[in-house]
Amino acid sequence: MRNLFVGGSSEIAREIAKRIKNTDNLSRKSLRYYKKNFKVKDYSEISLKKILRKIKKKYKNILIFNGEYSNSFLSNFNEKIFVKALKINLFTPLLVAKLAIDNNILEKNGSIFFISSIASKNNQKGNAYYSISKKALELSAKILGEEQKLRKVRVNIINLGLVKNKMGLSTLKYLPKNKVEKAKFITKNKIVLSFKNILKKKINLKKVNIV
Repeated sequence: MRNLFVGGSSEIAREIAKRIKNTDNLSRKSLRYYKKNFKVKDYSEISLKKILRKIKKKYKNILIFNGEYSNSFLSNFNEKIFVKALKINLFTPLLVAKLAIDNNILEKNGSIFFISSIASKNNQKGNAYYSISKKALELSAKILGEEQKLRKVRVNIINLGLVKNKMGLSTLKYLPKNKVEKAKFITKNKIVLSFKNILKKKINLKKVNIV
């Protein structure tokens, strides 16, 4: 069972890759945890097309980790920053999925996984652009999955809970003190074990919350 992690240089992707075999990486960095690295200059359509055309093997699972968090408020709406958030959290994952399908690098009955966040349903204050873009990604997974039924391509969404890292702590910045005190963090070990079960198809797919 071969896996391709897109955006595999992220902290969570690295933790998973350390313990899951037969995993390759497509990102801007080459990392020792992966069997093979496909280094991309950036995540523009031109760069992604160029690198994906070079991939000759097929994968059972393609996991797309691309995402970026920043504090934001709709009350202080900024079009430029909002579009940037959409591009990173929504447009790039959809572009990767399209190109992966077009270049036929998925095995028969293969799966595409968009890695998202519980922010897509919690809509916490101070996370406006991130929450909106992740909610849009969740809906996009459903639509793309329906469109790809005849080709037997499965499209799934994995929502990660709070991880005790810089990004996770940032999401709590604007919450009331009592909610911050009640916040539950998930361990990296739980994330890794959950992903192992997901990739082995031991749990029901489509949308999975790891909390």
